[in-house]
Amino acid sequence: MKILHLGCGKNKREGSVGVDRLPLPGVDVVFDLNQFPYPFNDNEFDLVVAEHILEHLTDLVSVVEEIYRVTKIGGRVEIICPHFSSADTFTDLTHQCFITSRSLDYFVPGSDLYKYAYSNKAKFKALKKELGPRPWPVPLKPLGWLINRFPVFYERRFAFLFPVGVIYFELEKI
Repeated sequence: MKILHLGCGKNKREGSVGVDRLPLPGVDVVFDLNQFPYPFNDNEFDLVVAEHILEHLTDLVSVVEEIYRVTKIGGRVEIICPHFSSADTFTDLTHQCFITSRSLDYFVPGSDLYKYAYSNKAKFKALKKELGPRPWPVPLKPLGWLINRFPVFYERRFAFLFPVGVIYFELEKI
């Protein structure tokens, strides 16, 4: 399995090709992910990991299109970012955007937001969408279940009362 880890920093996933704009230990490809196209072939990777990087990039539509381009058909994409409710989202001055449970729905045919798609170049099947820590601490599991059962209601009514911290997406290229 060929894995691409975007914005890996010092924490590159084992066995992956690590990309970062800084030449840190473990980085295989030094590249600014705000530049397009990415230096990889079409349909090259079985898995693309974007862990705490999307929020730092300026043109997420183009980023998602590039992720789509380099992922094999049927390949997976794992994305972890701060949820917009996290205080850390606003603390880090390098954050360029804020992510909700529906932010990637523009690229998922059949979702409510797909009809407003910014791009027809990237199409994914949503496999998983999970708000909050992974895993949820045992005493908070019922709250985590409730938040993830009704994420839009949670985001509209309770996100700043009970911030979840992070959001995880797992997508499949179709």
